[in-house]
Parts: sequence; C-alpha cells; structure tokens
Amino acid sequence: MEAINTALSASSSSVVAAPNSMAELGGDEFLKLLIMQLQHQDPFEPMDNSELLQQISSIRDIELSTSLTASLSTLTEQQRFASAASFIGKYVTGISNGSGVAEGALVTGVRFTDAGQPVLQLSNGGEMSVDQVVTIQTPLEVAQSLVGQSILGLDRRDPDAPQVVEGIVTGVRSETTGEVCLELDTGEDLRLRDFVRVGSAEAI
Repeated sequence: MEAINTALSASSSSVVAAPNSMAELGGDEFLKLLIMQLQHQDPFEPMDNSELLQQISSIRDIELSTSLTASLSTLTEQQRFASAASFIGKYVTGISNGSGVAEGALVTGVRFTDAGQPVLQLSNGGEMSVDQVVTIQTPLEVAQSLVGQSILGLDRRDPDAPQVVEGIVTGVRSETTGEVCLELDTGEDLRLRDFVRVGSAEAI
C-alpha cells in the first residue's frame, strides 16, 4: 500500500504544478489519478467497489461543477454587456467622470474597463459609469420637455467648425435616421445630442 501512495504522490506532482492547487484539479486530472491508483493497487487488497463508485461520483461532481461555473461566468458577462448596450441611444443624466457635476447627454457607446465595469460614452465627449446614472429617458421625451424653454447648444454637425446655437425651442422634429432635433424661434435647429443646457449664453 505504501507503493500505491508513492505512485499517487508522484502522479499528483506531475499533474499539478502548484503545491496548493488540488482544488483546481479538473475531472481529467482526477481520472488520471484514479487510473494510476487502480494500476498500482495491491492485488491482494483491491479497492472496494463502493470506494471506486464514490471516487467516480466525485469526478462527475467536479466536471459538473466546473461546467456550471464556466456557464454562469459566460452568462454573467453576456448580461453585463446586454445591460450596458441597452443604454445606447438613450438620454441619461447623472454625475459624469472627470467633471464631478450633474449633466445629461445621449449615450453613443459603451466601453469596458480592465476590471470589466461598463462605462457609458456620451455625445458631449464625456463618460459616465452606469452606477452614476440618475435618470434614463428617450430622446423624444427630453426634447418635448424643452419646448418653450431658452436653450444653449453647440452644433457639431461640422466637427471642424462647431457653432454656438441658442434660442427658444418651438418644436421637435424626428429625422428618418432616428435623430431628434429641436426647432428654435431663430429658424435654426439643433440636434438633441448637441444640446448643452437650459438658459442663454448671457445667463451662463
């Protein structure tokens, strides 16, 4: 029996590199150890059938546990991605990273940190963590709430020459592309994504 233990110890050391990694062994490694044990068992004192079945059952439990853990990890990642992606195209308000002040903007994209945390990329160039979001609205709801108010915006349709736009919102228009635009009393219009804040430049 001492020879069996020696053989098992040698097999364990060849299969597992780290001394404290027995808990990390998969079903394949345990199966190899079981076969090694059967090959080196004392023929006059063979392993009891119930003990053999118990070890086989343990191998099956390990395989199921490993498979379940991997499946749950994959599902969690998919849910995190889907949840973050659902913000794209919505208008959110909250405390953005960097500025430290409350602001609102359209979500144009999502990126993930090295730790796997989702960060919303905003139409105004800023970013906001999901846990910093206070309110979520559709662009049309936000635009309609601005009717009758004096607003200030920065028209970025020409990224090389952005223009300051201000006026009173008289109406809302939704483009075929899904873009929501604010119609102003000056005859100009402003995409909601370019809206900065309520109030004129003089008031700010």
